[in-house]
Amino acid sequence: MHRQRASFSGLDAGAPELAKILTYPRFDEGDYAARLAELRTLGVSSIIPGGDTVVSGMKIAGKGCVGLVVRAMVGKKMCALKVRRVDANRESMDAEVRLHKIANDAGVGPRLYDHSRNFMLMEFAEGASIADWAKDAGKEEARETARSVLEQCHLLDCAGLDHGQLSRLDRHVIVGKKPVIIDFETASTERRTANVSAAGQSLFVAGAVAEAMARAIGKTDRETAIAALREYKRDQTSKGLRTLLDTLGL
Repeated sequence: MHRQRASFSGLDAGAPELAKILTYPRFDEGDYAARLAELRTLGVSSIIPGGDTVVSGMKIAGKGCVGLVVRAMVGKKMCALKVRRVDANRESMDAEVRLHKIANDAGVGPRLYDHSRNFMLMEFAEGASIADWAKDAGKEEARETARSVLEQCHLLDCAGLDHGQLSRLDRHVIVGKKPVIIDFETASTERRTANVSAAGQSLFVAGAVAEAMARAIGKTDRETAIAALREYKRDQTSKGLRTLLDTLGL
């Protein structure tokens, strides 16, 4: 099978493993050539293997229903490159770009640098999933991180953007120097926002993150947390958030 080749300093774009990533999950010569051209317009100089997910024998940063995320170099900057899957339920990344920009305008999420039909080029969120991070977190840093996550969720609520997947914070929050909410592919401005409610459940009520946070901070009474989250859902104001944070001891 002939593959068009182009020189990338990190990983040769003609390498079989990269061809399979750029056109995952079905290689197509035409798609591959078009996507290489798109990468050039975005200024991507190399693709760097690495991460906890393995696709077609290559380590990458992440995999979802819409796309794969890889590390990419633009000049001397390490970025996150989201690659639209060829079997995705959308023809372009335009809708996700629009939603991601709303999050960025609210001060949430990795900064979006550039995009094309099949790619999103973003700030790379360095760190560990919040579930893994919380296993070794101290009490104060765990409290600060939980507070920051809920404050960011409140900003999304105020912006009218519902993330849609924050009941699984272990997959959607990366903690490095600070917590970063990622992946807005299923976000919506049409649903009623429930970001704080969903994240609060994940942090304090049930699941791997709640268990790790309980070990770090101390166990929060489940019924008290649920009642406080319900009250916030009725009053999604700054005052409502302050009341929630006080009730949760944050």
